Amino acid sequence: MNAHIEDRLHRHIWNALQFILPVGAVPQSFENRQNGVREGARRKARGCLPGWPDLGIVWNERTYYIELKAPKGRLSPEQKAKHAELRAAGAKVGVCRSLDEVIDFLRSVGMSVRAEVMA
Repeated sequence: MNAHIEDRLHRHIWNALQFILPVGAVPQSFENRQNGVREGARRKARGCLPGWPDLGIVWNERTYYIELKAPKGRLSPEQKAKHAELRAAGAKVGVCRSLDEVIDFLRSVGMSVRAEVMA
């Protein structure tokens, strides 16, 4: 059930990013879904890495990553390790459960967003 919630959250956040990111920011969504052993082997052979965050944004010569989680979702050991590796390389990584949290993360890293979430 969490996968469906995360899919909906992912679509919602992706759509919002099209409107709220500053001019010049380039977002990217990464497909990390588990689709069986065969597809996993194909992805591994192409260099896909386990634990990679769901979204990336390149802006102002920096890269930011966002891991989306359902309200009760937890990071896997692979995600924890990959996020630590990305941070050690200088990237900012946020774990977010809502659009509000995405906006808070983007602001915390100095990105000016072009919209406010209305309640």
